This record gives sequence, C-alpha cells and structure tokens, in this order.
Amino acid sequence: MGAADRVSADLEGFDRLWRRRFAETAAAMSSLARAARPVLLGFSAFVDASVRLEKAVLLFAPDAPLPARDLAGELLARIRAGRGGEYSIDWPTGDAWLAENLPHDIGAGGTSAQIAKAFGILGAPALLALADRSPAQLAVLDPGILIAEGGSARPLAEIAPDPARAKARHWIFESTAGTEVAGEVVSRSTRVIVRLVDDVPENDPAFAALSLDMARNAGAAAISSLVSTPDHLLPQTLARVADLARGWRAAGLGFVHIELADYGHRPHLPAMILGSLAGLVTSVGMSLSEWRVIGKGPAEPGPMAAFARRHGLARLCVHADDYALAVTTGDAEREARALFAGCVLAGARAAAGRPVRPQDIPADAVFSPPPQFGGAADGYAAVTCPAPWLSRPASTIGLGDTFLAGTLLVHCQPPGS
Repeated sequence: MGAADRVSADLEGFDRLWRRRFAETAAAMSSLARAARPVLLGFSAFVDASVRLEKAVLLFAPDAPLPARDLAGELLARIRAGRGGEYSIDWPTGDAWLAENLPHDIGAGGTSAQIAKAFGILGAPALLALADRSPAQLAVLDPGILIAEGGSARPLAEIAPDPARAKARHWIFESTAGTEVAGEVVSRSTRVIVRLVDDVPENDPAFAALSLDMARNAGAAAISSLVSTPDHLLPQTLARVADLARGWRAAGLGFVHIELADYGHRPHLPAMILGSLAGLVTSVGMSLSEWRVIGKGPAEPGPMAAFARRHGLARLCVHADDYALAVTTGDAEREARALFAGCVLAGARAAAGRPVRPQDIPADAVFSPPPQFGGAADGYAAVTCPAPWLSRPASTIGLGDTFLAGTLLVHCQPPGS
C-alpha cells in the first residue's frame, strides 16, 4: 500500500469512527433530555426575518435607498472575507423597506431563544427570560418552553400575548457556498445578523425571581452576549445581570455560561462584560472567528487556558466549522460528551435548515481530523472533537447557539451521570 493509499485508508477509518460515535450520541438525545435538570436562559429573544442573499436582488439595486446600499456594501465585504457575525446600522425605517422588497422567512432569534427552542424540541426543561410577550414573539417559540408567570414556571402555550411590548425584528442575511451574490461567488456558507435599532436585553422580573428559586435544582444557566445593549445602558444592565448570577451561584448553581459574540466596532465590550461578571460566570464560549478577535491569538489550549485563568473561568469553549475545542478544569470525559452533543445538534440543524431532533448523521457530512492539540495546559485539560461539516448546509442560522444547547444538555445532567 502506497503512502496515498494509507492516508486514504486512515481518513476512511477516522470517518467511520466518528460517524459511529456521533450516531451513538444522536441516539442518546432523548434519554439526555429526560434526565436533564432545568437550564435558566437570559437575556435575548427576538423575532428574526431571514433572507437568502442570492435572492435579495433589490438590496443591490443602484436606486435602493442609501442605508440599503451601505448594508449591501457591508454584506459583500463579509462575503469576500468569508465572515459572518453581527452588524448594527441606524435605520429605524429599514424594517418596512426590507419587508416590502426582500423575500424573507420569520423565525426565532437570540441566543436564549435558540437554546430554548432546541431544548423544547428535545423535551428538556428550559426557563426563558421573556419580557416581549407579543403575539409575533410567542408565535416563533416552542410551546413547551417554560415562562415565569405568577410565581411559577408555565408552558409558553399558556401565556397570554401582550401586543404592547413587542421589540424590533432582527434581519438575518444568509449566503451559501457556491452561490453568486451581486457578482461575488460565496466561498464560505455563513450568516450576518443585522440590527436596525438599538435593543435592550430581556428584563423579566418574574424570571429573575423564579430563577433564583429554581437555581438550587437547575443544571446550568446561560447568559447571552449582551452585544446589542447600548453603551449608555451597559452599566445598569451588567449590574442587574451580575446580581442575578450572584444569586444563582449563592443558591448552589455551579455552571453559569456566557456566550460571547462579534462586537464589531465595540471591541471593549468583552473585557467589560467579563470584568463585571468575574467570579460569577464559570464558562465562556464563542466561535473561532470571535476568538481570533477576543482572544487575540490562535485557538490552542495554551492561549485559551491563559485566557480562562485570567478571567477566573473553569471552562472555555471555541467552536469552528469543522471542530470544537474546550479547555476545562472539570471532568474531561463529560466535556467530551458535551462537545459531541453540541456537534450532533448543530449538524442536524445545518442539514435540515431548522432546529430538529437528531435522527442520524447526515450522509454527506465530512469528518476531518481536528488540529493536533496537546492534552493539557496550565492546569486545564484540553478536549477536542471533529464536527460534521457540510459543504452546502441548508442553513447556517443559529448553528452556534444550537451547538451551545447541545453542550448545555450534557452539563445539565445530574452529578455523576
């Protein structure tokens, strides 16, 4: 057997191994959901309008309004760079123009809502902070999600709509590898979240009170990135979130996660957020592209462990297109199961184009050996696994949040399981 044949055989063996491991994880999802303790989720829930960029012809028309042309230029620049993320543009009237001129679909948005939807589909318990109880918001969430009402956790299906508290929609622009957008061929499938007005995190006093009662029996809490919080509201928002996280920890909740984001022209935010939540948050996650900006270095165990230690974290996780990597002071075997579950859930969503209960591993998924990382760094164990990569996913919307949902599903299991 020649060298090329040996490499081919090794890759085929690698593919079979990981396909089998991920299939086992997919088969275990129902039992994981049944055993999971509740997850507490704050503070982002939105209605998203999603657009396939190759169909957004009028956005790139020369007679489009100036804000639309500015947005089109930003989206094209990101296509050339193969970069997704988030983008804010001051265009309060943009929702009406975009809705009238671009074909779009409506769905749930926001890290908290995306995790809650994944948990709802699986049948795992999730308490969601939700101040916006407008008909449009309730319509895109899973009816089994738990909402705080009258001092107890009630299924969303029992919550009365409140039209007076609706927030502005977010617009999601998605591009698929191989398609052409305004003369540019897309090299990497991705999506850009666009905000047209400033948002504020969900401020749900009923959730705050009930989550403190539930924290002693909860498995985890997850805080969204707070990326859309206006600068002038950050101090009071961070103080409110910190007080709540402090109460969760005091009640005995040992796993409190925050998912960071693309902070764009506000690069000071990650350090500010982590500083305000120091000693309260135990786990942080982000995408590989976000890590390259926030971590200011390669996604390797050494730099990641140094970042985690500097911010007092027990765990730091980075998810890429084709692998996931975490450093942890906790149980490395549980962390490996968490990464498997995250990759399985995200892969199933990428193949289906929507959140689904995983049945099997997509036949066209590719498993590539992840980068060769060391096993430990600065007291942290390094855990990695390949992700089922699809060259042409049905959708890339919500994949990072769905990956996070899978990892939380494992970290919400009872101790010793």
